[in-house]
Amino acid sequence: MIRKQQIDSLIVLLLVAALPISMLTDLGHASGIFYVLIIVCTTVCFFRIGGIRATHASLAPYRGLAWALSAWIGVMAISVIYNHRLLDAEIERALRISVGPLIVLGACLTLIPQWLRQSVWGMACAAWAATGYAVWLTWPDFRRPEDVPQYNAVSYSNLLLLLAVITAYSIGWQLTRFRRLEKALKILTLVIGMVGLIATQTRSGWLAIPIFLLIGLGLAGKRVSRGRLVAAGLTGIVLAAALFAANPILRDRAQDVVNEVRACEASPTAVSSVCIRIQLWRAAWTMFKRNPILGNGSTDEFPRELQKLVAAKEISDFTITEEFNEPHNDMLFIMASHGVPGLLALLLVYLAPATIFLRRLALDLPQQTRVAAAIGLSVCLGFMVFGLTELMFRGMRTMGFYAVMMGWALALSDPRALLNGALPAASAKRTAD
Repeated sequence: MIRKQQIDSLIVLLLVAALPISMLTDLGHASGIFYVLIIVCTTVCFFRIGGIRATHASLAPYRGLAWALSAWIGVMAISVIYNHRLLDAEIERALRISVGPLIVLGACLTLIPQWLRQSVWGMACAAWAATGYAVWLTWPDFRRPEDVPQYNAVSYSNLLLLLAVITAYSIGWQLTRFRRLEKALKILTLVIGMVGLIATQTRSGWLAIPIFLLIGLGLAGKRVSRGRLVAAGLTGIVLAAALFAANPILRDRAQDVVNEVRACEASPTAVSSVCIRIQLWRAAWTMFKRNPILGNGSTDEFPRELQKLVAAKEISDFTITEEFNEPHNDMLFIMASHGVPGLLALLLVYLAPATIFLRRLALDLPQQTRVAAAIGLSVCLGFMVFGLTELMFRGMRTMGFYAVMMGWALALSDPRALLNGALPAASAKRTAD
């Protein structure tokens, strides 16, 4: 049985590592990797020691999380009844985000934690590869790259930054015999990630840096004095601000935001990057106000409702000609599509796991647990902040990545995982009780 546990652990760690690489490179097939991982994890849940009953017992502490995530499925059920038709894509998204984390969590709780932590190297490789793409596409005249693999530049830079931050947090895990070299490589990955963020010339990723910095300081709090933490925090903020200000293109893009907001106030249908986004936000808010309970009823109604607002001259027809099918904001999009229930379901997807990770970041827990908690918290809050200016849950592959990261990080931050690297049926039942 130990051999089977090792084989399962190896397969899962390789699939988790491959997922971000497939997302941010031309390799593609992220959804295929996600489904292979779900199948593997499902078999692990059924064929572990004690079978599915033992898996159910090990997941007992997560019943509240399961109910919170299932809210998205409930919203989809209401939409199906309201529309009198199946919403295939939306149902798949709901299942990925609601069921996926629990399947991955149930399997990972039975596997070898130190092996699963090795998946971080896949995230580091993805950050390096994405930076390479960004620099290559912007070289030599430093124009903003538009044709990045599989994403627009904003989503691409957000995910690139997140993966670099996750790699930096994993400094608290010693994954090889070469501790100093490993630490240096992880720090260098963070630096490379910042280079990639600058190369993409996007602005939304910078909004999440204070959040990532706070999580990092919380993670370091067990080993560093409070005074040094404050000094490190202030230094980090100053360095990030200096890095941003030192780049003339980034400074110009920041000034563009101010200028375009002012122009949009004077002419609400002006055509500019910021004003178009404001118009789309206004359109989503208008759709939500028409029916706060159900919204438009589905996400595919947004373009049609947008056309009506263009016809009423409430927003620019540029939004139609450029085929903007969403408002570049996850919260506003789900409010426009599914009303208040949709917004509550989305907030639960962010905050229900984030609450667990925040508790596990407590100073009295082992460092290995706290590192996983910091990683999970950075994913939850990172997606939440990124989603204010971009539709992060636009594609299936990104929702699959979020689901996998939740299950993987929850398992590695579970204090029980440190007991023996596995949860046999009897011990899992005692721990759950």
